[in-house]
Amino acid sequence: MAKVKYALLDTDFISKTHLIRKDDQNRMIDRIMEMQGYRFYCHEQIKTELERHNIGNSSEWLKAKNSDGTVHCVFDEEIMDELHAIYSDSAQAVYAGMLRNGCEAYKNGYFEENFTRLQALDYSALSKETFLQELKADCDKIGEGKNLGELKSYVLFQMLSTKLGEQIYVFCSDDKNARNGIVSLGGARCISVLSAFMRLNKEGILSRKDAEPYIQTYLDECRKHNQMTFRVHDMSKQMQMCKVPCGQIIEEMYAGRLEVLQNGSLRYKQ
Repeated sequence: MAKVKYALLDTDFISKTHLIRKDDQNRMIDRIMEMQGYRFYCHEQIKTELERHNIGNSSEWLKAKNSDGTVHCVFDEEIMDELHAIYSDSAQAVYAGMLRNGCEAYKNGYFEENFTRLQALDYSALSKETFLQELKADCDKIGEGKNLGELKSYVLFQMLSTKLGEQIYVFCSDDKNARNGIVSLGGARCISVLSAFMRLNKEGILSRKDAEPYIQTYLDECRKHNQMTFRVHDMSKQMQMCKVPCGQIIEEMYAGRLEVLQNGSLRYKQ
């Protein structure tokens, strides 16, 4: 029996791969869902962020996948319940520690600056309900545009890693710093939008020929944002970054000249 693979989806990955499509019924994110043996998760905050921006009705897509069980959207309360099953009365302190770790992976001092209510709590004398209320109050104060979905995903990632003891695949942002952040927490293997084409090819879901309309849509989206090159690592020991025309990278991916690093970046093979 094939081993189950556990995967997280973030806001950026869902919104971008929902735009990349063959037609309205065939989107790249749907091809991702066809990957055999994967269980897909995201934090409930991802749904909130997609609803806020709703690029190409991606929020409706996630709601449908959550309803049919394809993607499990996890609330903070569920994370707390899982942690309580493992750590008992220390669950609140463990959640706060995981959140602090995620904040540090994102930006030094972020936790101290933004989660002031949590820092003032005595976790040992606190109910789960009160902890969640104080967490929500801090999150509401943070508001929009502060990468809260990313931070909550970091917490969910740590909980799943602890519970499952397995490597977690993270389908995530094209932002290298964001991908490096989650890798720094340990045990993650990132898949960016670009490297997802290689994964779909490897899994036998999208051959080079079948991927062509998706590739053209992706390149069109890149051009809309004046992105004419992708940054990849060269073959040197220093792994220096070089800019290569987008179309050239696509061809070299399918020619087998590139490999995917743990953080989802591409590197030319030796």
